Amino acid sequence: MKDGKNLIKNTTIYALGDIVPRILGFISFPILTRYLSPADYGIVNYVSTLTTFLLAFGFLCINTYYLVFYYRCKDSIEQKKLLGNLSSFVILFNFFLVVLSLLFGKSLFSLLGSKISFFPYILIGVLTNFFSIFGVLPSALYRLLEKPLLLTLLTISKGLLILILTLVLVIYYDYSAIGVLYANLLVNFIYAFIFIYISRNYIIWNLDFNKIKEALYFSLPLLPGSLAYYITTISDRVLIDRFLSLADLGIFSTAVTLALILNIFSYGAYKAFEPYLFKNWGSHGFLKIFESIRNAFIYVLLIGVLCLSVFSKEFFQIMSGAKFREAYLYVPLIIIGVYSSSISMLYGTVITAKGKTKINSLVSIVGATISISLNITLLPILGLLSAAIVSSLALTVELCILMWYSKLEVNHKKPLFSVIIVGLSTCFLVYFLRIDHILISIIVKFFSIIVVIIALSKVLGINPFKIVDKLTEKTI
Repeated sequence: MKDGKNLIKNTTIYALGDIVPRILGFISFPILTRYLSPADYGIVNYVSTLTTFLLAFGFLCINTYYLVFYYRCKDSIEQKKLLGNLSSFVILFNFFLVVLSLLFGKSLFSLLGSKISFFPYILIGVLTNFFSIFGVLPSALYRLLEKPLLLTLLTISKGLLILILTLVLVIYYDYSAIGVLYANLLVNFIYAFIFIYISRNYIIWNLDFNKIKEALYFSLPLLPGSLAYYITTISDRVLIDRFLSLADLGIFSTAVTLALILNIFSYGAYKAFEPYLFKNWGSHGFLKIFESIRNAFIYVLLIGVLCLSVFSKEFFQIMSGAKFREAYLYVPLIIIGVYSSSISMLYGTVITAKGKTKINSLVSIVGATISISLNITLLPILGLLSAAIVSSLALTVELCILMWYSKLEVNHKKPLFSVIIVGLSTCFLVYFLRIDHILISIIVKFFSIIVVIIALSKVLGINPFKIVDKLTEKTI
């Protein structure tokens, strides 16, 4: 019972550390869309997306090796050497990437047809990535030590500092896109030293190439799948930069920002039920447990899909500058992919529990292939509509493969019917309902959503007042 309570407490703290920075980042959204042009916002989102990709590539999945082999060390000295060895290699490797960027980055991005200047925008992203890598292994260490509070406080304070510095540079100093990028670079530079400091008692700096070779042998097979996931989700913005305008990139990026709010809810819920699924895997009643959790998860996600999509027009009217308001047209299309990606986490967990981890990587590669090939073909013809549809199509195909491969004998009719209800309701309320008065529009849509939620409750057999219990029941 005590271990269960500690699990719930730690999971909650970790979830806060993941969710609060995302919320803080979103708080700046209405301000940035009033002070930045669509082109400026597109640059910021492009560089931020590139930084995320570089972080995944720059770590070569070595953090997974660290998590697996930490407890296989003979003693604390060996554990400290493991952290020091991996940290030394990752820092040197990413320093090498920075040097390569300085030498060949401008030519590479010109070859890709990017409209964004390498100096200073892309270079700032590369440097931001370099300093952000200092926090990855110490973060993994504190998870292993089951000390989530300090890690969460650091994560939240970092997000808060980025928000404050961004607003100061953009509003007070009128630095536009470069101000946002400078804020991220400076804060990551500061926190690199903070992470070095907090891990000082748990690390012995060294460089053992035999151990590095062993780590790479373990981690490199994981890299293609990891990168493929990011390619699926970011290739649209890279190709928009190539085939369309920076203003188009900014409008699409704002639509993505709103749609990704659903990830805040889905990731928080996932953190709650993930350990419970692993704990009950193989038990007699697992299918019933899985179906109950899945239906509750789908219920929460579909309500999020409905609210974010239906009120997207009013959101942009109230919260953004006039140049960004057409972004609402793309939110319902993009959020399909966010929903599919969220449900994929559920089925991916089951496949991981089966020990079939390679399939997750293969599925991500399939999604990346679909995303890139279709976007290259359709973007010049359909414009932003193509980017929104293709991204969701790729992620939905991934979900279908994972559902098929998991081979779980559970009822899929109720979730499918629920998706159809929400899809048709969203389509009507967003694209066909025309009410010019914003207050009346909000009221009509609000009561329409209530009716749809009641229908969802009936179809999925869920009491909305007990939804939290369903997602976390029996965790202890």
